[in-house]
Amino acid sequence: MRSYRLPLIFAVLSSFTIFYACNKYKDTPLPSNELPEEKTVTASVQGRVLDENGLPVQGAAVTSGTASTTTDVNGVFSFTDISLSSRFGFVKVVKQGYFIGSRSILTSAGSSNYVSITLIPRTSKGSFSASGGGSVVVETGDTVAFDGSSFVNAATNAAYSGTVHVYAAYLDPLSLNAAGQMPGDLRGIGADGKETMLRSFGMMVVELEGDGGEKLQLASGKLANITMKIPDALKATAAATIPLWYFNDTTGRWIQQGSGVRKGDSYCGQTAHFTWWNYDAPMGAVNLKLQLKDQHGVPLTYTRVDMTSPTLGTKSGYTDVTGYISGLIPKGETLQLKVMSSCGTLLAGANVGPTLADQDLGTLTVNSEIASLTLSGTVVNCNGGIVDSGYVNVVVEGLNYRSAVSKGAFTVNVTRCATATTSVSLLAGDYKTLEQGSSISLSADTGKNDAGQLTACGTAIEQYVSVTVDGKTYTVNYPVDSIGYWVQNNTSNFQSLPVTGSAGYSLGWQTQALSGTGTFPANYFYLNTTVRGFYQSGAIQCTISQFGNINEYIVGGFSGNLKDSVSQVIYPMTGNFKVRRDE
Repeated sequence: MRSYRLPLIFAVLSSFTIFYACNKYKDTPLPSNELPEEKTVTASVQGRVLDENGLPVQGAAVTSGTASTTTDVNGVFSFTDISLSSRFGFVKVVKQGYFIGSRSILTSAGSSNYVSITLIPRTSKGSFSASGGGSVVVETGDTVAFDGSSFVNAATNAAYSGTVHVYAAYLDPLSLNAAGQMPGDLRGIGADGKETMLRSFGMMVVELEGDGGEKLQLASGKLANITMKIPDALKATAAATIPLWYFNDTTGRWIQQGSGVRKGDSYCGQTAHFTWWNYDAPMGAVNLKLQLKDQHGVPLTYTRVDMTSPTLGTKSGYTDVTGYISGLIPKGETLQLKVMSSCGTLLAGANVGPTLADQDLGTLTVNSEIASLTLSGTVVNCNGGIVDSGYVNVVVEGLNYRSAVSKGAFTVNVTRCATATTSVSLLAGDYKTLEQGSSISLSADTGKNDAGQLTACGTAIEQYVSVTVDGKTYTVNYPVDSIGYWVQNNTSNFQSLPVTGSAGYSLGWQTQALSGTGTFPANYFYLNTTVRGFYQSGAIQCTISQFGNINEYIVGGFSGNLKDSVSQVIYPMTGNFKVRRDE
């Protein structure tokens, strides 16, 4: 089994790079301060979604263009060969209780890219009557003020007269978390219609809701005042006026609209609608690119590199699957390079710049070491017999790994970024009985470790999807696999994904938006195995026998016909499921 954890790099760098706007197109020439033409390309993107504590977010809905998926138990998602803008490839993440997260990347045809997105909790900052208006403090010195009778229902444009509930967050552009939490990247489209690099002096997201949870916006012709304090390190360079930009969460671009005026140590401006807003100064940039390889000549894939400026904060980028990274860095700035492990530890550093012209640094060789841990053992069922169709889920340093159980035996290989002894949690399950055992803990270090005998008995598997087709049953279950349910565009969506890197099954289906029990036609249905796929052929019926409240369960089954993608033979299919309702 291949583990999820990204390759870990223990490096000493003799040179430098990183990009405030990350670019993976290794074959693109670097003209002097000219931008490549924007076009639609076919490329791949994978990434990870984290919460405010740096923990994986499971079951988040991730979209890019027309492609959609959900994050697995490790917060990981993956898109293969999808359509992306070469200059603003856009990935968007939606999870209940959080503001929308996103990332924009530069990419090229055939590339494989990596992004990391940290979600910001959707926190209430206050409320007031729509008729009277009011002012809300987001953070000390960061406020939004509204006139009375200024609000409409965003869906119907009808005037709203109830209580206005404000959800908001301020993001300090110099904070260590800014690179992961900010939407898009620090590039925007100016009033002249041209792309420019941005120097942020403060960002804020604001969302308005009515008493019934309906989304509100400002009425036509109405404005709100938005004030953000200037970070201390930026006060000396803050101009008297500054462009104001909003984030378009459909295209992944910051768009210039209006301006702010400096009043003391704050910028003040007005906005006619609400999303993310950003006080930014356009700035000059140069192109930089290079490739990282280890001492054996192997490209260092998906390697995180931070670039820190005392006046611009920290921005991050990742190498692509071939070890390349390139993009825009501030012109004439002195920067500090940091190469980071996937555990967030500093592996290497160097001073960079100031750079005044485009550069291609070629290939840099980096010494690397990878620590690994191997766990092996056996699994028995309630009767003491061997489990020949099951799983073992292993949690090491906050990440989940999975191994299939074959003839009662399992082996789990884990890549780590530390060699010290660590606590390991193991849980075994039996697909045939849909039972799992209790979690056990043991200490392990690098090298081979014997986990002994595990028992898959005693506890019913709470969430699962099981499909029988062509004489074989395919089962996925939580927590080993990611099982998600979400509602979007008046449809109910079910999806199950294996832990990234494991040899599991992925499947999904969609019905009309569900509100209770009954039988509903599936809009689509698919099952992908390691050797072939099955796709809907004709009508498939989904029967809901239990439709619980939020945080309870949806239970049901389905039946119909599926076509084998290899043989093109159509087979009857039956199945059942139990999935937690998250929304």
